[in-house]
Amino acid sequence: MSVPKYHELIRPLLDLVADGCPRNLREASQALAERLGLTDEDLAETLPSGYPRYLNRVGWAKSDLNKTGLIESCGRGMFQISAKGRIALPELPSKLDRKYFESRGMGNWKAAVPPETSAAHAGAPPDESLTPEEQIDETLAEIQGALEQEVLTQLRAISPASFERFVVRLLAAMGYGVGEVTGRSGDGGIDGVIYEDRLKLDRIYLQAKRWTDAPVGGPDINGFLGALAKHGANRGVFVTTSRFTPDARRAVELPHLRLVLIDGEELARLAVEHNVGVSIKRRIELRRLDTDFFDDL
Repeated sequence: MSVPKYHELIRPLLDLVADGCPRNLREASQALAERLGLTDEDLAETLPSGYPRYLNRVGWAKSDLNKTGLIESCGRGMFQISAKGRIALPELPSKLDRKYFESRGMGNWKAAVPPETSAAHAGAPPDESLTPEEQIDETLAEIQGALEQEVLTQLRAISPASFERFVVRLLAAMGYGVGEVTGRSGDGGIDGVIYEDRLKLDRIYLQAKRWTDAPVGGPDINGFLGALAKHGANRGVFVTTSRFTPDARRAVELPHLRLVLIDGEELARLAVEHNVGVSIKRRIELRRLDTDFFDDL
């Protein structure tokens, strides 16, 4: 099965601690995973931050139960069912979520995610099946996707010469050394070169096609391969703002070649990732409780 949504873990977590035994979050998460029959693959899922998705959702389920007073802290990093929780448990429905708690006046519920980041479109409500952290991840992914499309649109509008300079700067930002535009553009030609050492002994040759609609096909790749052969080279990068046909991708499947194809979508993603043609608007830091810190006090 897949990892349950965080609100689907609220009632199972409360049932788990109904025995009155104090547990920390990791102990409760492990026991709950066994009850739910989660697989190692389920538990290996991570958020974009790298934090386990399951632990994140259990943590937010615990946070909601804390707000309602159905569970309580009982030592460093430990929690258990409260007296209020024992009394309420028999009357609670099989599914618990924030809407239920709000309707019963249980807990003080505030927007967990600021309105400007909770949804990409004005007036769109956040998905309550996701934890606030997952809502932020989804919003950031949508913002990133929109930015990548803006970058790609801009790249398709600049001149071919400007595009060649952009590609050289991008590869330099990615750590492939100092590069230059050669000025010998054209079908089958070399548009730029990256020098991987100061003596310019190791070189990577570039072909840059600023195309909008037409895909790059096998003949274009073969022309570039011919240009590489003239330079006695076997390493190259072919970049386009368009896309590659299946024939083009098959043309580079030669064991003696190291030829990388970068299409428009991948190019825009790399530009955003390496901050080429974009700037940082603001940084957001998310912090979580360090239970190990309190265990060591």
